[in-house]
Amino acid sequence: MSEYTTVSLRKEFVADVEEYIEDEPFGSVKEFVKHVVVREMESDDEIGESEARRIGQKLRDLGYVE
Repeated sequence: MSEYTTVSLRKEFVADVEEYIEDEPFGSVKEFVKHVVVREMESDDEIGESEARRIGQKLRDLGYVE
């Protein structure tokens, strides 16, 4: 049997994702997030440390990450 954990996301972010996937073949935000994470994990593309910092700062500025 699989075990699960919970990931907390800001309600505003979830609302943005729900709007974004409205016309997409995903049944839920959970399905979409899983799809994106798995795709990124399987990707051969790598980003550098400075790019990762830039992305992290942008997410903080948008209020998605504390």
